[in-house]
Amino acid sequence: MNARVISMAAGADLEGFRRAARGLIADGIPPEDVVFAATGEASLFAPSRDAEAAPFSLPRAAGDLIETVVCHRDSQRYALLYALVWRIRQGERCLLEVHSDPLVHRLAMMNKSVRRDLHKMHAFLRFRRVEGETERYAAWFEPDHFILRATAQFFVDRFRSLIWSIFTPDGSLHWDRERLTHGPAGTTRDAPASDRFEEGWLGYYESTFNPARLNQTAMRAEMPKKYWRNMPEARAIPALV
Repeated sequence: MNARVISMAAGADLEGFRRAARGLIADGIPPEDVVFAATGEASLFAPSRDAEAAPFSLPRAAGDLIETVVCHRDSQRYALLYALVWRIRQGERCLLEVHSDPLVHRLAMMNKSVRRDLHKMHAFLRFRRVEGETERYAAWFEPDHFILRATAQFFVDRFRSLIWSIFTPDGSLHWDRERLTHGPAGTTRDAPASDRFEEGWLGYYESTFNPARLNQTAMRAEMPKKYWRNMPEARAIPALV
């Protein structure tokens, strides 16, 4: 039979996956008969059919895993997640407890990678004041995965009193103290390379640096060099070392 093709939006299409999974389960379509295609690819396969089906329950752990793994950049993420959903709905309610299962192991590694990426964005994103504008800040960040929407609430809660924008290669976020909006992808030119605040912060960082606690291997493991170019204190690290 022809494959059931599901067209997914770019990035982390959580709602699209949930809607697709409900329809596929309702129609009894096994994973091997499904193709998840990025937008614009559906014409290469059999036509897709949208099905508005009733929601179904999954174990809490499975729901949480799906929310995270849809952010992964692996093009097979939706197929892997649907395979998980299918097996759970076929009676393997405790599947996620079988850590030796290849599917469970792969999804666990993807989950870990996305969560690490979220942690790095929370820790290493740096806002800089936009010159010539009243109290507006901007930041550039290059995440490994499609985590921009997933991390949005963290920055709203932490910087609620500021007007700010976050630009990434996958999209942008804009907060005006009242409303969060999503925008197109940006470039490094959309955020300042430095600002006056960084001069004071750099002096503080250098004065509190403790060489007795220096462990370069541990430092690079926690703060990989790919993030250094966006962090003012990173410029001082070679001299401090």
